Amino acid sequence: MVTSDPITRRLQRLFAVLDTDEEGFVTWGNYQQIVDRYTAGYALANSDVRIKHLERAYWAQWLGLLSQANPGRDRLSQNEFVAAHRAVGYGTDAAQLLEDLAQAVFNVLDVDADKRINRDEFARYLEFCKISSSDATIIFRRLDLDGDAFISQREVARSIRAFHLYNDDLNTPGGIFLGLYC
Repeated sequence: MVTSDPITRRLQRLFAVLDTDEEGFVTWGNYQQIVDRYTAGYALANSDVRIKHLERAYWAQWLGLLSQANPGRDRLSQNEFVAAHRAVGYGTDAAQLLEDLAQAVFNVLDVDADKRINRDEFARYLEFCKISSSDATIIFRRLDLDGDAFISQREVARSIRAFHLYNDDLNTPGGIFLGLYC
């Protein structure tokens, strides 16, 4: 039996979360559902600049994944999804795609727009994700890399990059910003 590496396993889990209809494929519609959840969960209008930024960031990520698939594809199987993520992850645009996504997610979570996510804002996000408050402190500490009691945009970006590229921890907290636990 071949055991896949932690990044592949995380990407397979992300695929399972995105494939809400369990048809075995991910489409742009699955990413749009994430944006719609943020819109509803934060009671924002579809025209809100934060939602538009989030939608553009997911759209760019989706186009990056499709660019790694066979021409003409508008959906990806699990194997295609994982391979595309890996190919995009090592490409020259990967850092910018992940940075844009991190900034967009951060802007939605930073409700008071003070350029940092405090414990209350994070608790609201966990409530939105239906994650128990008992896990909040542990997750917050793992994301607050500098220990200043806030989560910065840089820390969100680092956690998302670690989820996609670098970390051997199967439960890296960056997945929380990608809908993995929501």
